[in-house]
Amino acid sequence: MSDVNDIYLDGKSFGDLSMTWHHACTLCFANGDLYRRTVKTAHPVVRQTMLEWCDDPDTEISYLLAPGENVRRRLHIQGYTDERCRDLWEREYQKHIAYLEEMSGKHDLQHEIAAQKGLSFDDWIERANQLDLDHWARRGVIEFDLNDMYASLALELQYFNPEYVWTDLASFSDDFAEELTVHQNLRRLHQFEDEHQEFIRETGTVLILTEGKSDTEVLSIAIQAMYPEFSDLFQFVDFQEFSIQGGASMLTKMVKAFAGVRMDQSILALFDNDAAGLAERQHVDRIKALPQNIKTMVLPELELAKDYPTIGPEGERHMDVNGAASSIELFLGKKALTDRNGELHPIRWTGWNTQIKRYQGALENKDDITKRFLTRMKKGGDPIALRTEFSELDQLLRSIFSAFH
Repeated sequence: MSDVNDIYLDGKSFGDLSMTWHHACTLCFANGDLYRRTVKTAHPVVRQTMLEWCDDPDTEISYLLAPGENVRRRLHIQGYTDERCRDLWEREYQKHIAYLEEMSGKHDLQHEIAAQKGLSFDDWIERANQLDLDHWARRGVIEFDLNDMYASLALELQYFNPEYVWTDLASFSDDFAEELTVHQNLRRLHQFEDEHQEFIRETGTVLILTEGKSDTEVLSIAIQAMYPEFSDLFQFVDFQEFSIQGGASMLTKMVKAFAGVRMDQSILALFDNDAAGLAERQHVDRIKALPQNIKTMVLPELELAKDYPTIGPEGERHMDVNGAASSIELFLGKKALTDRNGELHPIRWTGWNTQIKRYQGALENKDDITKRFLTRMKKGGDPIALRTEFSELDQLLRSIFSAFH
């Protein structure tokens, strides 16, 4: 039995999808496409190939198998439409001919150019069918492959009509848990492989979820101004455009929603370092099924917040508001936080949080503070100088950058 995970079209392996086998299976197969049979009772197209590897027809095997038309429609839904794949073929074909002509000065390629130049997509289909070759690349017709092997697969399914697409689970067959769906098993196996192989898995673009519009606005502008070289690595939810409500509990709901759809993108849920934020973060962290690509954090401890003016039932007092009333505005620097009289805008205690047994506080005049900060940011400046000017905010950004480390 083969140790290589290939995708087969009828009796022939297709291209080089073994390097992306997990993803290819996710695209091609539905949850009902898993079969467990002996070799002799397997589907005929599977049995014929498996008998080349297996001497005992009573050997039990597991495989994924789907009608070619089903797979074609699955790829279509994923964006691999006939029109887009044909357009991609035309662009890659023109590049291929241009490359041959460029290399003809160094090598004798006139015969190859004459044989391959001037073909349309439909000409290629007709000639490939006449030659009856068994691989999409159809060597001898046009000697190039599309870089996107899924587009190649979509064209193969559209124009050469293989009856079935299948793959042998091979060494993974014993690891497919019966209580899980095919796609749940594929995700589980992929994560298991990642954990046991010696390589670093990149984080990719991180979606940062915050408690509201102002938090997102501050962070997105701050990253662009202070770390422009990293700005393409982070995305944010657009609260304003889609009228999304804010708040710590709403952030928890967003995390659950993204976890429920099993998004693969790295997601960072950033809670305020106050009573409500800590309570909601505890709630999220207790979710046992939370995917590994979702991380939570609260705003880091802030030196300024350790002795900050507050207003409560006992009057005005300076207190440590870390963990009780620290919001992103406290990271915007003393200049933004200071009123016309040179005093810091105070925090007003609002209520008791029974879950973590501490008072919740809120900074007064948040909107004015944020506006002063954004006005300063619009003036621009050297990124390194801005990091020094807004050292507390720089501390927060560096915490965000290392959240997945």
